[in-house]
Amino acid sequence: MSTATTTNENQAENLSHPADYTSEMLQLYSENFNLREDPQLLDVGPVCEDNIRFFAKQLRRHYVCDMFNRLHRNRQNQLPSETLWNHLDYPYGSFHGIHLWDFIDRLDDKAARRMIERCHFMLKPQSMILAITFDEHSPPSFIYSFVIRENFRITFRPQHHLELPRYYRSNRELTSLMGRFRLVKSFLYRNGVREFLFQRG
Repeated sequence: MSTATTTNENQAENLSHPADYTSEMLQLYSENFNLREDPQLLDVGPVCEDNIRFFAKQLRRHYVCDMFNRLHRNRQNQLPSETLWNHLDYPYGSFHGIHLWDFIDRLDDKAARRMIERCHFMLKPQSMILAITFDEHSPPSFIYSFVIRENFRITFRPQHHLELPRYYRSNRELTSLMGRFRLVKSFLYRNGVREFLFQRG
């Protein structure tokens, strides 16, 4: 089972953000689009103009649905958890890729399973999910935008207005949770970021 850690803004101010890194998984993920006709991507992370420009060079259609902000609002307004999925009402097989960033880190087990069911429904066969999480030694911190730079370099931009619990899962727990997908590759970086590339059957 996942364990939750609540975010405390005052404590987080004293913690440095993760070090920049070059994403191997993002490069593999992007290369997959070159094999598709008119590829479409869903990004569930905080809206980031840098990322929109990055994917605009590769894709005609790049959809952004800020699920972090919607989850934050749901918690603030004490809305039923099921209302969160109303924002992911895309038709079956809409996308060739879904970018989760570290969104799974912000969901308890029930919500995470629901999110993965939605991803499976929205993805076309043989399409990809890129999921990013932090390792167990990473301290509680702000939610970040993962900002894509040139040559797949990732930098971090704190989202000070968002506060959500974080749920750590081991590699085994995460791959088990993603059981409907095939694990293509995973990588752990020195800054504590873990990247996983999954493919829908």
